[in-house]
Amino acid sequence: MYKVVHLVKRQSHLTHEQFREHFERSHAAMAMKFCGHLFLEYRRNYVNKVLGGGDPRVAGSGFGEIEWDWDLLSEWILPNEEAFLEIQRMMEAPELKHYFQEDEDRFIARQHIVMMPCTAVCSTGNTFVQKDTVFDTPTGEPSWEGYQNWPQLKRW
Repeated sequence: MYKVVHLVKRQSHLTHEQFREHFERSHAAMAMKFCGHLFLEYRRNYVNKVLGGGDPRVAGSGFGEIEWDWDLLSEWILPNEEAFLEIQRMMEAPELKHYFQEDEDRFIARQHIVMMPCTAVCSTGNTFVQKDTVFDTPTGEPSWEGYQNWPQLKRW
């Protein structure tokens, strides 16, 4: 599998809620209409707050709510890199490019877009499997002994 993560920031004249409404009703709708057949999943994660700035284990370290530039973390889950390249090709085609560009000009702070294509998407689901983890020991207690020599996982 292949994943593309986007960080997207709203234009300053919009509230977070206005940005979200526009994204869902217009931009995500266009992405699904024109590119949805290439997505395994298309997730939009709207950021409510971000915590950081210190060690959360240490009282008084400064850990807490921090400023964050982005309103959205978007994820395209794709079957392979070829699907990503096809989406890029489609979005550059004259018959679609103007739709996306004109829409983005309405509500996205384009100079702050971050796109991160990622390989080796790994999902372990929601069931714990002990094999090939630090818990794969006779007692079931974690051990990091010899971790430097662990064999590469096959699921990558």
